[in-house]
Amino acid sequence: MVSAPAPAEAAPRRSTFDIDDAVQRIADIESVIVAAETAANEDPEQTEEELAKRVVAGQLMLVDRDVEGAAIVFLDVLENHPDSLAASQALYFLGEALVLLSMDRWAIECFQGNLVDQSEDGRRYHQRSMARMFDLHVPRREDGFARRPGLSATPEVRARLQAIGIDVEAKPPEGLVDEADILRVSVAVGAIAPEERELELRYAYGRWLYFRGEWEQALASLDSVSPLDVPMSSGGVGAQWRVRAAYMAATASLAKGDIDDALTRFGLLTQSFPKGERDKRIVELANLALARIHHDQGETELAVKSYRRISRDSPFFPEAMYETAWTLLAAGAHDRALQALDLLLVYDPDSPIVPEIKQLRGKVKIQMRDWQGAEGEFLALRREFDELSKRLGRQLEAKGDAASYFSAVASEDMEHFSLGAVMPVEAAAVAQTLPRATQTVDLVNEVGEVDAMLFETRALLARMEEAVEAKERARLFTDLGAHLSSLDSSDLEILDLKEKLLFRSTAKVGGAGLVEIESQRKALAKRVTNPLGDGSSRDDTSGGLRSRAEEIHQLDLTVQALRAQLIATERYYDETRKDQRIDHEAFLKQAAELRDEVAGLEREVAEMEAEVEKAQTAIRFADPWAEAQRAAVEDYSVFLDQAFAAVLEANPDAAAKKVWDRANSLRGRIVEGRERLDAAAGRRLRRAMQILREERVNLDAYKEELEAKRGETRELVGDVMQASYRDVVGELANLVTRSEVGLLDVAWAIQEVESEEIRRLETHRDRDLRELDRVLDQGLQEDGNR
Repeated sequence: MVSAPAPAEAAPRRSTFDIDDAVQRIADIESVIVAAETAANEDPEQTEEELAKRVVAGQLMLVDRDVEGAAIVFLDVLENHPDSLAASQALYFLGEALVLLSMDRWAIECFQGNLVDQSEDGRRYHQRSMARMFDLHVPRREDGFARRPGLSATPEVRARLQAIGIDVEAKPPEGLVDEADILRVSVAVGAIAPEERELELRYAYGRWLYFRGEWEQALASLDSVSPLDVPMSSGGVGAQWRVRAAYMAATASLAKGDIDDALTRFGLLTQSFPKGERDKRIVELANLALARIHHDQGETELAVKSYRRISRDSPFFPEAMYETAWTLLAAGAHDRALQALDLLLVYDPDSPIVPEIKQLRGKVKIQMRDWQGAEGEFLALRREFDELSKRLGRQLEAKGDAASYFSAVASEDMEHFSLGAVMPVEAAAVAQTLPRATQTVDLVNEVGEVDAMLFETRALLARMEEAVEAKERARLFTDLGAHLSSLDSSDLEILDLKEKLLFRSTAKVGGAGLVEIESQRKALAKRVTNPLGDGSSRDDTSGGLRSRAEEIHQLDLTVQALRAQLIATERYYDETRKDQRIDHEAFLKQAAELRDEVAGLEREVAEMEAEVEKAQTAIRFADPWAEAQRAAVEDYSVFLDQAFAAVLEANPDAAAKKVWDRANSLRGRIVEGRERLDAAAGRRLRRAMQILREERVNLDAYKEELEAKRGETRELVGDVMQASYRDVVGELANLVTRSEVGLLDVAWAIQEVESEEIRRLETHRDRDLRELDRVLDQGLQEDGNR
């Protein structure tokens, strides 16, 4: 209860507060409340213009390579506004984004959907969808495919494979588009006049025809993109399609056996100077193609000239230099071939084909009859690979059945697993030449990436679930959150207005009751600015979580230190194994167990970090500080009502009473406005909450499926890595054998040269003896005639 003050006996205190000012402030506050009420009553429907802007924003995200963000934008337009004009464009661009995300099957559905869309916006993208369907039927190779040292860089390996009947030609990859579907698309393209086809469609159609072996039709389509009689430009509209079409057309000419036409086409392409990096690579591939054709035609100098047009900045430079060496070797230019190999070793000393390069250097020196140099090359190779082979062999023997250990190493960090994690650095290059090993590494990395993605998605879903269940759901939306903040500010402004009205009224009264009112008012006002009672601000409510996050980070650093110590211990064991008197099998078993424990600790740390992020989300949208302040504001407002009523008993003030009642009415509307904003947020979230429930079920199922695949992958990688370990030892032994064969080649070549010299000397001796016999016979005949 608030004691009523007595009427003042002294001169009244002056108050600068004016009732007219209060009325104006009331009007301003009411306008804020009306705006919030209007927003809460609306169910916002985006206009066609707004949806079109969203699609454009998604296209810009595609340009900036924010592919996932773009896909989300397009999918949102499609799912929530399927009947809009923008949905036709969103469907096509969603397919584009899915292609970049390697989700070909869903991309195909998008392009097929666009092809059956007969709206004006849909038809605009029909030709581009057709082009994408052709591309997806014969997908492009992954980045870096042309830079890999394949069988073309190792003629001896290719010859050995061919000798035992193995096909050494790489077939083009097969896509997911059904044959019947792609044939329907090709019929649709045939119905379009050639001059009405877009450049992209002409190129994609010609490329598809090339891979089907229809060379003439492919040339016709490709030449319409890049005519032979039109000089290649350095840029402009469609320049990228001209460069690509010119290369494919030259390849088609070569495939149908027209060598001269292919040389002409490749030659014209090498005279272009495109600006794009990808198109520059195509021009370099054209130079390689010219060089290879000249090599096959026995035109050594022309081949070398084309190879040398590949600059050192090009990723194709190592391949060009190695093929240059073989070309020069075949032409008998041994000195120049050796220089090319030496340059290649300096340029790329870690290349997987370094052993082949060194073997070739020895053979070149044999051809040069540099016996000592050749013998030195093969001796060095034998020594290098023999030592490594024996060391790996001892490690393999010591490790015995190490599959479980290899499994533990891979499972510890699947996403970043590499051959170097289980093999010595010196042997990693050899292991990279083993298809089975590299394929397994790719599989493990992919499982790790999916695992990490699933974990992040589940964590994100948990945060979203926390957000939609929070009390401050309106803050999930920018517009509703702004209105909610405005209502909170208006509530505080009404309190300030009440305080000033109370001060104005108490200026004309006095007594002990007034002192008591002021004392209670100050205490309650302090609670408004310090609602939690600990002096913390709104930003400080998550301080405990930040401290928790720092502790978890320290735990993460500790786990990483444990992993580093474990790896160091294993490497020390490998280096000093011959001096160790421990059970090797037991050591590996314990190492595998420790690896699993470290991996488990890392997962626990990641889960704790996810829980902290979830709690931060809960605090952000539940906002305990704001909730406590609202309770304090309510208590303070009730007290001010009681105090004002007590003051009015001593000194009635009709004007102030009218403003006060109006302020209380607005406070009621503010409380109701908060509830209406929350209800509006709930309406907007209704579909999202349904999707969240569905996705929770889906992600749980994905997790169970991935756990099963993870176990299979763990077992598989252990077996494959152990087999690959043996394969590497065998490959090193093979390199040792080849080095010894090289030494035999040196000895055989020396013997051949010596035998040739002996045969030459014997020939000279026989000739001299025959000449001597002839002279003697002639002399004896002359003596007889006398």
